[in-house]
Amino acid sequence: MHKFIKTFYLWLGLFTFCNAVSLFALQAKGLWPEGGAFQVPLAWALQLPLVALLALVHQGMNHLFSFLPDRWKQPVRFMLCALATFYVMGMYTASQLMYLQLESFISWDAYWTALSNTPQILPEIISGMGGELLGAAALSVIISLFYTRRYHHHAFSHSPRMFALLCLLFITSGAGGFVAVYTMDDARAERIRQGLLPTTYLTFSILDNLMPSASPSVDFLSGLVLEEQVSMADYFQSLEKPPEEKPHVFFIMLESVSWDHYGFTGYSRQDITPNLDRLAADSLVFNRAYAAACHSNYSQTSTHASQYPLRRKKLDQFEEVNYPKTLLMDILSYAGYRTAFFSAQNEDWQGMKTFIQAHTHLQHFYHSKDELGENIGIEAKVKDETVRRRATEFLDAADHTQPLFMYLNFQATHFPYDIPEGAARPYTPWKTDDFEFTFFHYDRDHTDTVINRFDNALHYVDAQVGAFVEYLKEQGLYENSLIVVASDHGEAFYERGYPTHGTALFEDQMRTAVLFKLPGAGKNGVREDPVSLIDINPTVLETLGMPNHPNFQGRPVLERERGAPIYLLSHGVIKAHGIVDYPWKYIYSARDGEWLLNLEKDPTEGTDFSAGHADIFSRLKEQLQLYQMRQLYYYTVLPQEERDRLYPPQH
Repeated sequence: MHKFIKTFYLWLGLFTFCNAVSLFALQAKGLWPEGGAFQVPLAWALQLPLVALLALVHQGMNHLFSFLPDRWKQPVRFMLCALATFYVMGMYTASQLMYLQLESFISWDAYWTALSNTPQILPEIISGMGGELLGAAALSVIISLFYTRRYHHHAFSHSPRMFALLCLLFITSGAGGFVAVYTMDDARAERIRQGLLPTTYLTFSILDNLMPSASPSVDFLSGLVLEEQVSMADYFQSLEKPPEEKPHVFFIMLESVSWDHYGFTGYSRQDITPNLDRLAADSLVFNRAYAAACHSNYSQTSTHASQYPLRRKKLDQFEEVNYPKTLLMDILSYAGYRTAFFSAQNEDWQGMKTFIQAHTHLQHFYHSKDELGENIGIEAKVKDETVRRRATEFLDAADHTQPLFMYLNFQATHFPYDIPEGAARPYTPWKTDDFEFTFFHYDRDHTDTVINRFDNALHYVDAQVGAFVEYLKEQGLYENSLIVVASDHGEAFYERGYPTHGTALFEDQMRTAVLFKLPGAGKNGVREDPVSLIDINPTVLETLGMPNHPNFQGRPVLERERGAPIYLLSHGVIKAHGIVDYPWKYIYSARDGEWLLNLEKDPTEGTDFSAGHADIFSRLKEQLQLYQMRQLYYYTVLPQEERDRLYPPQH
């Protein structure tokens, strides 16, 4: 028993030290939690379950090595202790740094992303917090040396009664704290949790994934209709008239470009996207297009499948695709199209390739690993011009009499906005060497420099789009092809307090633009009505004279407005859910709380209209909850045999 108590005190002492450093850092940065001193003992008490769990696991691991010769036991236990304490301190430090940058600790979803994608993320972790990790490693060695010597010192003095009283105090206060937080109203509870310590916030985020979702006041199963699955042959038999012509379809996906950064949408830099501007003049432009999520792993996969990405409460990395999924490529392949996929990014990131290729046969697939090899980091992308060249080489060898679907993904506009050395950089200054420049933080005084860097990257991407379109024209493929251009989500530059993306559902991260260059002398112009990126597939089918597929949750918008709310999601660094019923938008964020926004009266989204429009606030909140419950019911409650028979719900 005395050895377990030593181990318990080790972890209690380690957490005490980390907590003190954390509170000191918050005080120094002026980020003292909103709840003030009340939250410090609460957070302290809420750590007991984690302290006890780590002590039990640590003690159990110590006993595993009891079979070793005596001369090996102490070194092995030292190494075990050093690794465990370094791991916990590293996680704690990373979460604290995240809070100093974004005022939000690392949630379980974000932590699991880092853990499951370590080979890709490790270089960025080392470069971003190498000094802090060295300090944690040195401290881990000192702690482990002291602990190992005391572990084998049988004269360790302790009071079992005091230990029991301490455990009782912690258990009582911890249980009371959890009950108190979970019985508060959502907004207040979230404010308190955001101000807790890294480890307590992590614990709450794990519990959130396990606890049931908030239910709407109405029966979420009432009126729910799940359509029977149909084979591809049955879907094609439903066509009133098979399409006489099969134009080529080219879908170009850009990375992280907000709707307001293009010349054709009125950006102040009218020379930034000359090629896209010319394409837009030939196209039907939707300049109020919303991504389904603010991070690529959800947004891109949801666009490919025309399905909302909410399938579970925790982050979905597509470990198991055990539900019906139909890609546009599946339908067109059955219709006689040859399909090809070209991407500048690593499609293995968070399981995107697994999702895309599950139950789908791609005739040609290319991404950055095919060019750079397996051992590449998160930002190890191939140059967009390389992707364009690979695509045109494929087209050179293709039989143009067979209709073709081709997907191209350009990535230069993803942070850190790197472009080839010889590429044009019309906007200066753009170098970021003389200030901190990370994905989640940079000095706001240098925002103009960062925007210049981004705009140079967008100008480079525009050149690749222009070169590809020019190739299509030279080959006689442009006029009668359907060309779609979209960005997977937007990019923030601290307009609403955030940089980059993956953190919030405000317009800067969620709103982008979509171009449909229709075959022949198709319609062009600008549409102001809101659409979702999951509407792209249904609209492509509509253009080809085909009905919407019953497995698509998106809607065709070529001939009519969408006529339904649009749902938004963030399962990235900060969890958030939202709904757009234009001009109204309701969002609930783990960091920012609840907002009712009016996009016409306040396009900058700085005003919360909930107090003056309680009826709209309640209606949108309940509608969002209804959607969430139906999605989670289908994907997590409905038996597998039912999911094998039925499509996801329509909303």
